[in-house]
Amino acid sequence: MTIEFSETVPVGAPAEVVGRIMCDVAEWPRWTASVSTVERSGTGPLRVGETVVVKQPKLPPSTWTVTKVGPTGFEWASRSPGIRNVAGHWATDAGDGTCTAALTLSFAGPLARLTLLFYSGLVRRYMAMEGEGLRAEATRAR
Repeated sequence: MTIEFSETVPVGAPAEVVGRIMCDVAEWPRWTASVSTVERSGTGPLRVGETVVVKQPKLPPSTWTVTKVGPTGFEWASRSPGIRNVAGHWATDAGDGTCTAALTLSFAGPLARLTLLFYSGLVRRYMAMEGEGLRAEATRAR
């Protein structure tokens, strides 16, 4: 069974601008309080196969492996005992110089339901924080 969370945010910037901000994961701690530190295994543009260690307040560090990258976002996956997570960060052009950012996070595995009994509220808060921080950052970058 898979449990999914999503946050959709209208952003007053083109999808390519928002995608570039989302793919620059090393800068996330600067614009969202939901991420404390980010350590990339690579340099330059984010690429498929790269691993990224993300530390968030109130959570243990998590290692993510990038599975898809494009000009308007990326997807990555993480595993911990009994849980597999997949998170997407994609911007869709609205055709008028703005876009919609879609943040998704799924939990699967035998311990997913138990874990979310404790963390679902925190997951929702962090996704909302990321969405609002992304919107503000894209407005500044535009």
